[in-house]
Order: sequence, then C-alpha cells, then structure tokens
Amino acid sequence: MIRLAQEKDLEKIQGIYAYARKFMAEHGNPTQWGQTRPTEETLRKDIEKEQLYVIDEQNQLQGVFALIIGADPTYQNIERGSWMDDSTYGTIHRIASAPEAHGVMAQVLDFAWGKKKHLRIDTHENNKIMQHLILKNGFEKCGIIYVDDGSPRIAFEKIADKKVTEQKTSTAKKTLDETNRTVSEANTKTQIRIATPYDAKEILDIYAPYILDTAITFEYEVPALEEFRERIEHTLVKYPYLVAEKNGQIVGYAYAGPLHERVAYDWAVETSIYVKMDARGHGIGKKLYAALEEALRRQHIVCVNACIAYPDQENDAYLTTDSIEFHTHLEYNMVGEFHQCAYKFDRWYNMVWMEKSLCERPEKPEPMIWFSYLRK
Repeated sequence: MIRLAQEKDLEKIQGIYAYARKFMAEHGNPTQWGQTRPTEETLRKDIEKEQLYVIDEQNQLQGVFALIIGADPTYQNIERGSWMDDSTYGTIHRIASAPEAHGVMAQVLDFAWGKKKHLRIDTHENNKIMQHLILKNGFEKCGIIYVDDGSPRIAFEKIADKKVTEQKTSTAKKTLDETNRTVSEANTKTQIRIATPYDAKEILDIYAPYILDTAITFEYEVPALEEFRERIEHTLVKYPYLVAEKNGQIVGYAYAGPLHERVAYDWAVETSIYVKMDARGHGIGKKLYAALEEALRRQHIVCVNACIAYPDQENDAYLTTDSIEFHTHLEYNMVGEFHQCAYKFDRWYNMVWMEKSLCERPEKPEPMIWFSYLRK
C-alpha cells in the first residue's frame, strides 16, 4: 500500500535513506546524496506539504519517495536538450528502498503515473541502476539539469500523448545520443557554454599536454578522470566554468576560483584558461575570457587575477612569455613576480601575478552571488 508519510514514520524513513546512501556509495555513486541528504528538514517539509509517500506492507516500510505536482524550480533550466512538453507535470524525487525490498521503483512509477500522465525525474551520472530502471519504464532522456548545490543530473521525461511531442522527443534524444552536443550549423563557429562534469574527459585531454609537455602549469601528473570531474563539479557551485565548443568538440576552457578563502576576498577571483594545442591563435581564449568576465560581473566580482608561470631568464622548450602577452592584450597589468619559486623539468621558474579590474570599486559592494544560484 502506498500512503502519505506521517511524522511517526520519520525515524524509519531516515533509516531507509541511510541504507540507500550506503548502497549508492558501495556501488560507485558516493556523491548523489553524500552523507546527509535528504535532510530531516527536507523530509519534514515534504510531509507538511503532503508530497512524501511511503510503501507500507503490513506496517513495514518498504520504500519512500516524493511526488510533487506542478512546476519544479530545479527543472526551469535544462541544457544539452529540451523538455518534450511544457504542460503541468509531476516530479518524482528522493526514491529509496529498504533492505531486501523488491519492486519499489515499479510501484512508485505506477502510482505516480496514476496521479499524472506527465512525469519528470532525474538522477546522478553514476547511478547506473536508476538510469536503467528509468529508461526501462518508458522515460526518455531530455538533457542536463542542476540541483541546489550546483551539481548536474541527467533529466528524463515521460508523457502519455507521445504524438504531440514526437518531434521534440526526437530532437532531445538526438542531442544526447550524438555525444550530448547540439548539432547545428551554428557549430561551425566557436560557441561558449557552461561546462558540466560530463565534459571532464574532453577538458582533461586538453589539459594533459600542458602538464606533460610544458611548464605553463606547475602540476606534475595528469589527475585521474574522477578527480578532475570532481574539480569541475566543485568549481561550478560557486564560480563559472566555461568551455569553447566548435564542430561539436571542446577546444578550450576557462574558469574562476577564489583568490583567497577568507570572506573579505569574496569580490576577487583567480582565473585559469587553456586552449587546445592545435587551436591556439584563433581568438578562442579571448572569447572565453569575455564570457567569463561577463558571468563574474553578474556575481558582483570586481577584479580578476591570473597566476602565470614565467621564464626565469629567457624562453625555453617548456615555457615562453606568450601567456603574459595574451593577458596584457586583454588589459591585465603586471603586479608582482616571485623568483625561482617553482621547479619542473630540472630547472627553476618564476611566477607572476597579473590583475584586471572589472569595475570601479563600490563604497559598499553587493554580496557576491554564487554561480549555482545565478543559474536557477
């Protein structure tokens, strides 16, 4: 029997979610709910709004889920595709099953379908089991959405009248199936878009030669793909991370990070940029930085700073002054140099800081806005 959850169920519900978190962590998906989600506050609000349900078999809770009818703010923006239909829908969130429970997903979807013949649902990239079950039950992949902490989720949709939305469905599916990129005539030009952790492999392929063959970065070893994906995901919570795309392929990327962790530095950032080795000299870096600065202004950032490797004496096989010249061309100014502070390829290198103001300093700056909030 499926019924509305009650306050008296809360302890058992939390036990089910604790088991679900442990199960996901053991099966390659430790980040979707972390160690605390969904929180008790979230569950209490769900119960209060009468949108949290339990599967109750002879007073034993077998599963729990939320079903929300109406617009979901999380689904307001979708990337790499589109929704099939804009009519009123139901959203399924926070599905979890108790140990030894079977058939929970099928019961949840049957119940939700009985309530609304237009459903949406999302799940983490690493939750392969859930993805399989969602697709098995007639949902279509539609694109990528972002949850409250800024992390991405694969979004799915199911609607009764497929004929009405056949063309949109086909377009959305094609977008994802063809390497998750929008295929259009516009792709012959360089397009700037927000990166997602799903781009990690392509971005890392751009970054790796800079690590292995240059002193442009002082990193020694190419990071593991999962670690690099987590870097992107972490950055996107608070700062922009952008990619340049041409002909469906990523040819460069740029992102911002904190200049310093202390609150007084909230309005200043450090920028980083890398362009594919064989794509340099075509204005890609300039376009990336222009888009990055536009996003940072919306966050109320007042200045950008670049930490740049610099030859100790003259250009060599691993490092030139090209990056200095590039930043100078974009109106960055040299503000400081550290001498022989980095060692790579059996030689010492200097490091310089360059800065650029994005605006006049206000007497009382507006609070810095996290990038993930701007995207809602």
